[in-house]
Amino acid sequence: MMIQFVVTGYWMFLFTFLLANLLILALNFLSFFQLRETSVAPEPEAALPLLSILVPARNEEQCIEACIRSLVAQTYQRLEVIVLDDNSSDTTGSIVQGIVDELAPTQAGRLRLLQGASLPEGWIGKNYACHQLSQHAIGDYFFFTDADTVHASGAARAVIACMQQLEVKLLTAQPEFELGSLGECLVVPLLNFTIMTLLPVALVRLRPEASLATGNGQLLCFQRSAYEKIGGHAAVKGNILEDVLLARAVKKVGDRMAFVDAMDVVRCRMYRSFSEVWSGFSKNLFAFYNYALPFALGALLLNLALFVVPPLLALAAFLLHLSTSVVVSGASAYLLAVVMRVLLTLRFTRQRHALALLLALCLLHPLSIGLECLILLNSIRCHYQGTGVSWKGRQYNRQNASKGRNSGSEIVAMRQVNQAKHEDIRKIEQDWNIQRQGYPSGKHGRENAGVAIRAKRKTSIDAQSLHAIGEEGYYQRCKQPTRSIFIHQRDRYHQSFENEQDASCPAHREGRMHIKGEANNRYGKGDTENP
Repeated sequence: MMIQFVVTGYWMFLFTFLLANLLILALNFLSFFQLRETSVAPEPEAALPLLSILVPARNEEQCIEACIRSLVAQTYQRLEVIVLDDNSSDTTGSIVQGIVDELAPTQAGRLRLLQGASLPEGWIGKNYACHQLSQHAIGDYFFFTDADTVHASGAARAVIACMQQLEVKLLTAQPEFELGSLGECLVVPLLNFTIMTLLPVALVRLRPEASLATGNGQLLCFQRSAYEKIGGHAAVKGNILEDVLLARAVKKVGDRMAFVDAMDVVRCRMYRSFSEVWSGFSKNLFAFYNYALPFALGALLLNLALFVVPPLLALAAFLLHLSTSVVVSGASAYLLAVVMRVLLTLRFTRQRHALALLLALCLLHPLSIGLECLILLNSIRCHYQGTGVSWKGRQYNRQNASKGRNSGSEIVAMRQVNQAKHEDIRKIEQDWNIQRQGYPSGKHGRENAGVAIRAKRKTSIDAQSLHAIGEEGYYQRCKQPTRSIFIHQRDRYHQSFENEQDASCPAHREGRMHIKGEANNRYGKGDTENP
């Protein structure tokens, strides 16, 4: 009797869970916002915010050229692309420098190459690279992307338009996965399967809970103020899954984010062989469970119970002529999982030449789950043995993780400091609003011209000038970045833009001089540069 009760309870739990997965998947199909180039109406260049596209790159000679050329070719005009060569041992840096040298004079400053500093103790390599990039960026938005991505020409414009439309401070997205080897085709699609069957993606935007946040480092676009508010990559310096933690941090400070479908505008080939799949997922999987062994083993057993045990039971019962109900139940559970995998493949596959193979491999879903479980066990083994995983010429092991991971109290303290800083910034905004009288009417000025000035302490001081609002309703927004780190690196494109604004509107120059003086009084001359 007890055995029958346990078996009945298992099948009830199994089908309840699988049907819930199917329901979440159906809702996600209906609500997953899609980024499309054609859905974005063109805007005047002056109305566009300045966008910094930031690419950390280490030993990426196989893919870096396609990535950077796709970014330089963006139709979005007000952008800078900054690539950081994170001490690569291959030709990554020279490939990017070659593209910089090829740029036409009209595109001077659109692409910059930086050489990364040595990795400090306690930092994960990618996190430190992104941190350095953020220190050199001057945009209103920070668009982090990986070197193994390729972007459609309208991707940047689509991302900014989507953020403005949805009114979010962080946009992250799911790109199209390019798959080559059999190992990639078996394991990588499980990323989509896990997210789309467990996470109602609409709630990522609609609900404030940090648990309903997700992030994908292949596309993370922050409004700059939101990135600085959470402390940037320094807040997660030793965490491998920095993208998810940054997304949660954005929600924890009260800002909104969204997770969208970018498969029409961004594609990515994460790995190029099964050995890379094994190493890459071994580096990340145990970290996904925050190195909590009970949680990781529980998830492993759940996956086995849902997707591996039912078809094995059905096959055994069929071959041994056991209970027909076991055959039917096991086969039904297997088919439910395969149906979900087929639906995901049809919805998210743009590689039509690979569609038939990917659909056929859906029948091997239990094998895919089995491989994922083996990789998780390997990830746990590497962590506890201290051997770690070698990736891009660096070793990721238990010692690095324990030294670099921020504790919960450290993250909370950092968040409180940044929130206090931004409260101070808002007070500065109120104190520093000034009005100027006597500017002539017309296209380049008006009486009672207002100059709204915003200052950010230490790392950046921005001046926004509301100026040149004439009788014709002309409005232009311009921005002067004043970061000490850019004294020797600001490109000619942005400098000529600022000079043009100074010449066309005295209020712009006066506003920047005012912010410069106030900044020097408050924070010292070492933190600002001459306007």
